[in-house]
Amino acid sequence: MIEVLAILYIDLVVMFCSPSAMPKIARSNSPLALSVAAMTVPGNVPATVDRILEFDDAKIGFTHATTWAALPAARRGVVKSSSVGLVYPGTHPRVEACIRALCELGERAPVETRRFADYPESGLRPINDIEWAPNVILKVKGVCWYVRDGVPIIPLLQPRKAGLEEHALSLYASLGHQAFCRDDWYNGIIELVDLSGEGPAVYATVIAERELPSLSPAHIAQAVNTFVEAKVIVDGIRAARPKKPPKSHGPDLFDPEFPA
Repeated sequence: MIEVLAILYIDLVVMFCSPSAMPKIARSNSPLALSVAAMTVPGNVPATVDRILEFDDAKIGFTHATTWAALPAARRGVVKSSSVGLVYPGTHPRVEACIRALCELGERAPVETRRFADYPESGLRPINDIEWAPNVILKVKGVCWYVRDGVPIIPLLQPRKAGLEEHALSLYASLGHQAFCRDDWYNGIIELVDLSGEGPAVYATVIAERELPSLSPAHIAQAVNTFVEAKVIVDGIRAARPKKPPKSHGPDLFDPEFPA
């Protein structure tokens, strides 16, 4: 189900390991940063647990892998919105609507995107680590950027149907900033592209990082720590459940391709 494509998405990985051990990342410990931003109620572990468990029996049936992969070309305006069905045949209606919205954004405001994978000398890898603590590492993936007035802009998608509250958007942008806007890229700016909304008509709303309230390091730490604590509880709840008969594998909340 997961397509091997150049994907731009934020992927927050929480690893629990001893300092002397080589960490082995399990899929269940690899939540999307977007999911973390959307589900975490900073300082409220029980509410965060409830939000995570809410998706355990979700029947999504699709992922946004193709949406992320389409981002660079769509933002350049090289794929016409009217041709999305032909260029990306067989995609889920929700995914097609999101890609069409990205293409419409590219048509009305094209930018010259560059994929990180095509420019290894750029100084940024497709996967960037944030060493949060000895036992917590945040991994952020991204494949493209563009330049406006000499400033690099890194676009990040928010393709969930449900819109995020302002503090969640700020957390999402802050994690992206920590991962990408450092060293030679210290003056970079994160740009969120919100694709939320019900129905077949989706509009891409661009939200610049500077338009969001800035979060203090303490607030960001509280949010991440809340999610980590909640995840430990969730793991215990899931482990205590009776084993179910094997069935076909569907989208996993902690799968890097989970649409959220």
